[in-house]
Formats: sequence, structure tokens, C-alpha cells
Amino acid sequence: MNRRNGALAPVLLALLLAACAQVAPWTSGRPAHEGIERLIADDRYGDALAALRNIPPDAPDAAELRAKRLQVRAQAARYAARRLAAAGKAEQAGNWHQAEKILRDTLDHDPGAKDVRTTLHNLHARRVHRVREIEHRMLIARGEWLSREIPARKELKRITSFGLLDRLRLAELDYERRKVAEKLLAAGTDAMRTGELDDARQCLTLSQTLNDAPPVRTALERLARLRQEQQRLEEVAQQRNREQDLRRRKARLHDQVQEAIADGEWRKAQASLRKLMKLDPDNRELTSLKKALDEAVAVRIRQLLDKGNALYRQGRIREAKTAWEAVLALDPEQQQAQANVKRARRVLNKLRELKRQAPKTPPAPAS
Repeated sequence: MNRRNGALAPVLLALLLAACAQVAPWTSGRPAHEGIERLIADDRYGDALAALRNIPPDAPDAAELRAKRLQVRAQAARYAARRLAAAGKAEQAGNWHQAEKILRDTLDHDPGAKDVRTTLHNLHARRVHRVREIEHRMLIARGEWLSREIPARKELKRITSFGLLDRLRLAELDYERRKVAEKLLAAGTDAMRTGELDDARQCLTLSQTLNDAPPVRTALERLARLRQEQQRLEEVAQQRNREQDLRRRKARLHDQVQEAIADGEWRKAQASLRKLMKLDPDNRELTSLKKALDEAVAVRIRQLLDKGNALYRQGRIREAKTAWEAVLALDPEQQQAQANVKRARRVLNKLRELKRQAPKTPPAPAS
């Protein structure tokens, strides 16, 4: 026995020395560059960063080591991003176990990768949710099958002779019917608790079809109350959305009115104000604004009429017509402007006719 222990001692010593050599890079006061590079080559960024965590400030190569630490952090982030992308592809392909393996392997190489840890947690949550969805579909499918199978077998029993095995099979299905109904009741109750009322209705209705028991009827009554409350809340939310939309529309129209007034576009201001008053007919401020706007438009109309009249007296018929047409743009029913525009058109037509009838001036004789 002593000879055997003596033979094993050198082997154990060699293994111990090798282990010390592996941990030396990150346990010694000054990490060895070769050890850091070896860790990076093996994608062991967590160990590399641990080795570079405490750099003595008075070390000759402290600045170089800090630069190396910065580089290793960037390389670790790039490695984590690459592994996250690979895990995402695996999950999209439906290979949940492969995605988890990739994320866990990444954490083994870099335990400080927070994004990877968060993604792994979310992966677990999504997987649990997906398992519940599949189990729910399977339960619904089984319940629907039983709701058809048992009545068909009972009808078959009434039509033909049933042997012992047939009766046993029917009894098994009847026992399963009650168990599935209980599971559907539990699933429907859970769905009500999480607010998934459509799923709850599907489960409870099918449970009642399989076994119309008092607990199922009680759950359905509770579901009906919850659906009424949900409908009420939805109506309140819709009304709130309508009110918010109305406030936005009124604010937008109010801004359009103010911008049009600022630019002197009186006709546009009046049109926007009319739309605004339809949305808010009881707003006294809008009534006052309309009164002020109508007064401003009347002043502008008076100015344009006077301008057109002055131009007409100067013989500038075309310019006068333009001024009066601007009045009609503000008030299409302004009778004086209508009459003036008609008069200006007659004069312009008459001038064009006289111009056509005037004899052409003969060319001057050549000298």
C-alpha cells in the first residue's frame, strides 16, 4: 500500500502543479500576458476579465493592462452578441434545448454577461408559456373528441349488442370524461384569473358539455359577470379614446385658425373656425373669436372694395377686377363686389373688341 501511495504521489503533484498553472493568470498579483491571451483564445472572457480586475496602479505595465481589459470587455460583448444571435436562430427554428445550451455555454465563458442572463430568463418564461399553450390545445382537443366519441358509442350500444370489452371501454371513456371536465374547469378558472376570458369561455363551455356540474355553472356565471365588466371597461376606454381624439382635432383646428389669421388668410380662418365650432358648439371663446374674425373680414372687404374703386377710376380696370375678385374670395355673396366684377368684365370685353376693330397703322414709307 505504501509503495502504491509513493507511486501516485508524483502524479498527484504533477496534476496539482498543472492546476496551479491554469489559475495562476488570474490569481497572481500581476496577470501573465500569455495566460490572458490563452483565455481569450478559448473564449473564456469571464476568467480573463477576472484576471484583469485588480491591476496594481504602480505596476510598470498597468496602462497596458488597463487597455487590455478594455479590449477584452469589447471582445466579450461581441462574443455575447454573436451567441445571442445564434440562440435566437435556434429558438426560431423551434430548437429550444439548443438555444438554452448556447446561452448556458455563453454564461460559462462569461458569467458577467447580463444580456445573456436576461435572455436565458426570458427564454424560460417563453418556453413555459408555450408549453401551457400546447397543453391547453391538447386538453381542448381531447375534450372535443370525448364530447363526440361518448355519445357515438352510447348510440352504438343502443343499436348493436355490446360486449364486455365495449362496456369496459365506455366506462373508461366516461371516467376520462369526468377527469377532463375537471381539468377544463381548472383551466377555465385560471384563464379567468389572468383575464383571458375567451379561453375561459372555451374551457368552461366544453367542461359543461362533458359534465354539467354545479361548480361549472358557478364558474360560467362568474365568467358572465367578468365579461360584462370587461365590456364596460372597454366602452369606457373607447369613450376616453374618442374624447382624446376630439381634443386633438379641436387643438389642430384651433392652431389652423390662428395660423390663418396670422397669415391674413381670412377665408381659410373662417372655414377652420366653422369646423371647430361644430365640434365645440358651446364654447363661448369660439363665439367671441368668430365675432372678431367676422369684423376683421368685413374691414378687409371694405379695404378691397375701396381699393378696387380707386383703381377703376384710374382706368386700371384689370387691377380693379382683381381686387373685387379678392372680395368674393372672402364673401362669395357680396353683392357690390359681384356687380363691380361684372362691370369690369364688360369694360374689358369692350376694350378688347375696340382693339380688334381699330385700323392697323400702315408702315412708314422707306426713305
